[in-house]
Amino acid sequence: MGKFYITTPIYYVNSDPHVGSAYTTIAADVLARWNRLKKNDVFFLTGTDEHGQKVQEAAEKEGINPKEFVDKIAKKFKISFNLINSSHDNFIRTTNKEHEEEVKKILQELFDKKFIYKGNYEAYYCVGCEQYLTESDLVDGKCHIHRTKPELRKEEAYLFKLSKFQDKLTKLIESGEFNILPLERRNEVLSFLKTGLRDISISRLKEKVHWGIELPFDKNHTCFVWVDALWNYITGLKEKKQFDKFWPPDIQLMAKDILRVHATIWSALLLATENKLPKTLFIHGYFTIDGHKMSKSLGNSISPNYMVEQYGSDALRYFLMRNIPFGQDGDFSESLLVERLNNELANDLGNLVSRVLTLTEKNFENGLKKSEIDKKLSSKLDIKKIDSHIENLELHNALNEIWRFINECNKYVNEEKIWESKGEQLNSQLYTLLESIRIISILVSPFLPQTSGRIFNQLQQNCESLEEANFGLIEEYKVKKSDVLFKKIEQEKDTKPTQKKTSKFEDIDLRVGEIKAIKDHPNADKLYIILVDLGKYNADKTIQIVSGLKLHYKKEDLLGQKIIIVANLENSVIRGVESSGMLLAIEDNKNNLSLLTASKSILGSKAYIDKPDEKAVNEIKFNEFKSIRLITKNNKIYYNQKPLKTDKEDIFLDKEMPDNLIVE
Repeated sequence: MGKFYITTPIYYVNSDPHVGSAYTTIAADVLARWNRLKKNDVFFLTGTDEHGQKVQEAAEKEGINPKEFVDKIAKKFKISFNLINSSHDNFIRTTNKEHEEEVKKILQELFDKKFIYKGNYEAYYCVGCEQYLTESDLVDGKCHIHRTKPELRKEEAYLFKLSKFQDKLTKLIESGEFNILPLERRNEVLSFLKTGLRDISISRLKEKVHWGIELPFDKNHTCFVWVDALWNYITGLKEKKQFDKFWPPDIQLMAKDILRVHATIWSALLLATENKLPKTLFIHGYFTIDGHKMSKSLGNSISPNYMVEQYGSDALRYFLMRNIPFGQDGDFSESLLVERLNNELANDLGNLVSRVLTLTEKNFENGLKKSEIDKKLSSKLDIKKIDSHIENLELHNALNEIWRFINECNKYVNEEKIWESKGEQLNSQLYTLLESIRIISILVSPFLPQTSGRIFNQLQQNCESLEEANFGLIEEYKVKKSDVLFKKIEQEKDTKPTQKKTSKFEDIDLRVGEIKAIKDHPNADKLYIILVDLGKYNADKTIQIVSGLKLHYKKEDLLGQKIIIVANLENSVIRGVESSGMLLAIEDNKNNLSLLTASKSILGSKAYIDKPDEKAVNEIKFNEFKSIRLITKNNKIYYNQKPLKTDKEDIFLDKEMPDNLIVE
């Protein structure tokens, strides 16, 4: 048993909570709950960032004082996090008296140690980011996030000697002592450090920004919001008298727009005050809607409260954790959430629990006694692999592995025809399945806490540790079946404008192409730029596709391969390079990847299910393609139990892969 301290960034209260803030909080909650299952001492911190110019301006716009404004918004965050079932141990607010006093104490310490000095500061400043920007941060002279022109500011300020820590930070990151994940984010910080750190302003004149913590050594200045906000990770512990036990953080989660501030300013402040650095900064990707980052400033955010009201908190938690590989960008799709709810939560998990409990109640009204475990099923569960995925922050892969076992349970029910069994055989089969469901309920509890509780209620059991995820622990089951775990949602149901239409298979234009050339992506370590020939279908011209095959295939192994691409996918720009389609591949739970291939087919020929249809097709969005469930079976690809093929052959995977994987 050890300690585990995890933090989210504290969320800025210039407007209401959105799904982006819910995403980070849910991910932190999953990790906190998993560590509690492992009997670690856990402290999970979240909260709100309540000072600064943006808050001051938002309050002025509403015609109320800033404190009244932040009280109102902080309450909304608390309500929202309660709705998503966040199990945080403290919700810190930077307007708390204890926090403000601690920040003043630290500022005075830094001033006394000569890390803070008075001067003038001139730089581009984005109000939306509450950050100073360099020329390299600008795109066409504008902030690349908020698409606004920053102000060139020069004013009296107190500066922090950030430049003093450049070499030390570089060494700590390069050695891995200060760990930044994923790898591309670590490299991004190191590249930034090579450009040189400048001393930064840590104050604003009070006459310009009055809504902030006064500098203890100059009451004409207020503290720069980031210095104030970053210190929450310490004061959030000190408020609960837990600093000595839990510092430093094991994992600090955040989106990539605040990576640089945490990797430089935050870490330098800790070094200057002789505090240990966090063990790991983990940077997750952006949400996008219609290709743009989900942002309160851009006004395109989605309310988590609405999503919970429509679909339930567990459906939202499941979708966010399963649909987006943790650490990567992802696009939010309400229709795809419904698809996963209907197919994976209601069908896979819900039907399994309903069928097994119905059979148990019918055949063992007075209770089902412990019996021999059928290893045909129990051997299919790999808890060590699930734990490894979570330890490696691969939350989507952990869910994939759990669902693989859920599907094995459903397969077992069907193949063994449990409903036809009698006597001891039926007792053994149902006991094995009930134990499987109990263990599944333990494993999904960090992701689906409400659902897990409902399953335990029906099993009339209560398990709270990973140690209990072993077969054969329960002496007798007296189950009590209740309502279905998840009710299916009709896709035609009216929803908010964020919903995107799901596609029919006929809307997807799948074509055979040959890889003619490959080069490395100039801005991404894991990406290739691939030129694909579609023959006469594309007037014998190659099209350019950006693809994440670099970690799985050497260039020489890809050249000449005949692959399947989505030819009518809308163009996108991936890390600065245009991509005009998508090649199809599938990944298993071991991070192996396999391409869909058609070695005997003519370039440009159509891949289809029943018959080739050469009617004109409209351009589709990525999420519309993802709503089509193409799955693996016998190393082929199937849709609605029919194989994907061309006029020459069935489509095969170029590497052996398990059944029932989804092409995503």
